[in-house]
Amino acid sequence: MSTKNRTVALELGTSNSDIYTVPNNYETQVKSIFISNLTGNQVTFSLDWYDSSTTTYYTITEATKLLPNAIIQITESLWLEEADKIRGLASATSSVSISINVEEDYIPRQI
Repeated sequence: MSTKNRTVALELGTSNSDIYTVPNNYETQVKSIFISNLTGNQVTFSLDWYDSSTTTYYTITEATKLLPNAIIQITESLWLEEADKIRGLASATSSVSISINVEEDYIPRQI
């Protein structure tokens, strides 16, 4: 099994946007999530993860307040399987940046 580390980032909009999707033939451990307020105003953000095996979205946080120019770091791990994803939205466009650090493990297909 091979492992690779990646960081993905996105500025959130006011509609849900996919931030990270586990690639085909991989499982992923989310190592950390950084959420930054890019403005001088208080904003809110929401995050959830999609479990592809049950086709269900689960809330990570909902309408969480982020103080002006603040940053939040989440360091507890999530384990995601192929096609699972994390998505998010903010109360104002281009006000919240999110960066996710993941460790992806390649899972070869059995024939």
